[in-house]
Amino acid sequence: MGTRLFLVTSLLILLSVAAAVLLTSLRVRGISRTEAMRTLEGSAAAQAAVQEQRLERLRLMSRLFAADASLVAYISEGDIPSTLDLLGEERQRDLGYDFAIVVDTSGKVIARTDNPNATGQDLSRRPLVAKALEEFESEGVWSEGDRLYYAVAVGMRRDVDLFGYLITGFAIDDSTVKALNEISGSDIALVTLGAKPKIIATTLPPTLARSLAGNMSLLDQATHKAMEAGEDAAPLVELDLDGERWLALPSPLVDAAGQPVGTAVALASLGRTLAAYRQIETVLIIAGILSALLVGGLSFALVRRTLQPVRHLVGAAEAARQGNYDQKIPVESGDEIGRLAGAFDELLADLREKRDMETYVTELSRNLPEPSQGRAVAGSPQTRDVLLMGVELRRFARPMDGAGPQAALDLLAIDLARVSNAVTSQRGAVEGIVGHRILVRFEGSGRGRKALAAAAQILGETGDDPAAEADAPVVALAAGRAVTGPVSYGEQMERAVVGMPVQQIESLLREATPGELLLSREVHEELKEPFEKAGYRLAERRGLLTPQPLFVVSSRMAARLTGVRGLGPSETSTLTPAGVETLSGIAPGALMGQRFEILAVLGAGGMGVVYKARDRELDDLVALKMLKRELLADRTHLDRLKAEIKLARRITHPNVLRTHDFGEIDGIPFISMEYVRGVTLRYLLDQTHRLPYSAGLRLAKQLCAGLGAAHGVGVMHRDIKPENLILEPTGNAKLMDFGIARPIRRMEAGQTEAGFILGTPLYMSPEQLRGEEADTRADIYSTGVVLFEIFTGELPFKGQSAMQIMLKHLEEPPPAPRTVWPEVPPKLESVILRCLEKDPAARYRSVEELLKDLELLSA
Repeated sequence: MGTRLFLVTSLLILLSVAAAVLLTSLRVRGISRTEAMRTLEGSAAAQAAVQEQRLERLRLMSRLFAADASLVAYISEGDIPSTLDLLGEERQRDLGYDFAIVVDTSGKVIARTDNPNATGQDLSRRPLVAKALEEFESEGVWSEGDRLYYAVAVGMRRDVDLFGYLITGFAIDDSTVKALNEISGSDIALVTLGAKPKIIATTLPPTLARSLAGNMSLLDQATHKAMEAGEDAAPLVELDLDGERWLALPSPLVDAAGQPVGTAVALASLGRTLAAYRQIETVLIIAGILSALLVGGLSFALVRRTLQPVRHLVGAAEAARQGNYDQKIPVESGDEIGRLAGAFDELLADLREKRDMETYVTELSRNLPEPSQGRAVAGSPQTRDVLLMGVELRRFARPMDGAGPQAALDLLAIDLARVSNAVTSQRGAVEGIVGHRILVRFEGSGRGRKALAAAAQILGETGDDPAAEADAPVVALAAGRAVTGPVSYGEQMERAVVGMPVQQIESLLREATPGELLLSREVHEELKEPFEKAGYRLAERRGLLTPQPLFVVSSRMAARLTGVRGLGPSETSTLTPAGVETLSGIAPGALMGQRFEILAVLGAGGMGVVYKARDRELDDLVALKMLKRELLADRTHLDRLKAEIKLARRITHPNVLRTHDFGEIDGIPFISMEYVRGVTLRYLLDQTHRLPYSAGLRLAKQLCAGLGAAHGVGVMHRDIKPENLILEPTGNAKLMDFGIARPIRRMEAGQTEAGFILGTPLYMSPEQLRGEEADTRADIYSTGVVLFEIFTGELPFKGQSAMQIMLKHLEEPPPAPRTVWPEVPPKLESVILRCLEKDPAARYRSVEELLKDLELLSA
């Protein structure tokens, strides 16, 4: 095998070198010929430009002469000497023309500067004069003996009477060919046509000029063929001039009647053009021979020795590609192959360690208790434009008669949890808690509406009880520039917020009475439009303790404006001791249906509550999703739950959260799903605003891979957003919550009919917002919105309300990501903008196609 490999390798090298030399030689000749043709075409264009320029100068001069009253008077009076004097040497020297002729209306010469004795000569049959007699003006090439001129004839009038014509011309001579040579770089020859063509001017050396004269018949034939065909230029002619190959491009010089009287021939030497490229052939041949000898000798010496270890490495690599890292690579030598084997063995060991460590960390994190409700001190110091909310729990501002210390703290914990839930539901962030005061931060588009909705929830729990009203909390909103970040003092570290909005919050809280929401002037300006649209007009009020104007909003007004009810206790929900909302009767420690042991509450939404539980049947930790009891009578929700489980169970992929089971316990439907101890993409974005490029790219690929798996089994997600992408501690992302998923093809009648909108408006495609039938490209649009947010930290469209943003999704083109993140790679920006096309046909046809483009990008 080694000998065969050596022979085949040597033969292939020789064939490759020969083919490379041959192809290079052909290509070099083609390039040189193309370069010569390009030079000739440039020369023809230059010749046409020079001709037009000189004719234009002649037209201007002739018209000036024709308008010269003195010249008109001399000619009209028959004063030939004065006419010649006026058109003579001084004017010729100043204006540069080579001759001037005045003829009468019959074409006979009145005066002629190049032949003063030609008076009375009949030029009416000359094409330039004949055409001028018919059309008042004419232009073309004037042939006079062995000389050629660019010439123009212009009619001359006295008052309104035509009495003659003025003909002026520039000689086509050595100065012309030199100018053309300087412009185009090609050699030029001017040839007169006739019974015996003659070269009248050229840039060629004498020997080549004589050789060209012997080829005049070929050029003459090409010129006449071009004229007969109505072409401006003749075809290329290949000539042999003094033993050297040349390309010639004749350009006819025609008179006023359109007949050729001469030719301007542009010439380019193929030999000279090719000479610059022949060095490439020589270098290639030498390099090819040396490479063939060197590679042949090395391959003969090494091929037999290297085959066996290489085969072993290939087998191990194929096994590792399939995920089998349990391979041992023997290191038998210290040469390059031995070092490669050692490096590969170390790589396999690293992969085994990484796999085992990830398995251990993942399993350990799944069994760890849930983290406390405390907040981490994270982030770096920043100056931000924020909207701050201050909440003061007034009932803790006075002595609590009859309540012991523990009862007071338990009550405070419940109130704090309720406030935290209201803030979290509107994407706010708690910045600090001091006693019975809470400071909250809102950022991004629609921050005012979010803060107002959170305030409506916080203030809406007092009801009509006077005692409760007296203990109602107060809320204040202020906006402006603030500095946020961690503050370290001693061994302690806390998160701090400083700035004018903090001072305004303090002032507003002192002015508020129980149950009131106070706005600073800046927040009022931000919310003025939605208040006025709802029919509310807030009156400005001056505080007693602060000179700053303030605006009062009642809890009822805030609730009506935002459509958010308060957080008061309901029949279907309660709070755990830690203050987390849960279903009544279902709290950590409960055992559901002798199967699910409730361990913790993971979160609550509009449809129900998600618990962390241990499934005794599966002997595994699961996430248990259950409906609230007041929604059980709604068959639409139950049907959607059933559809969710039927669809989700069809998807099996590492980047999709697995769904285990569906059933009913104690009259409550449930879905048991894979439990993942991690954080959502929304949490990451809230913490860092924009993900690092490498992390964002990995996350984008995983999102598309999971979505592609769903589409592969015929399932649309319909609600792609950061909240529905969770990250494991290993960094693996999983797409979750197929609660409003449906088949790509329509479900049974009554389930998600056309015209009915499901999903999150901030991330929905235009066709979904219009209530039209949507396909997988709607998920691709939502993915584009998420990608925009991942890499820029902002949504593509902003507005004061969800309706404004929805209208922008429908009508406005998305901004380029570089307007937010200037360093965005152009290919990534192109991918995002293609996802965000309004027309589904202009987007990616499939997630697989999108993923393919993402995989071409690298960190």
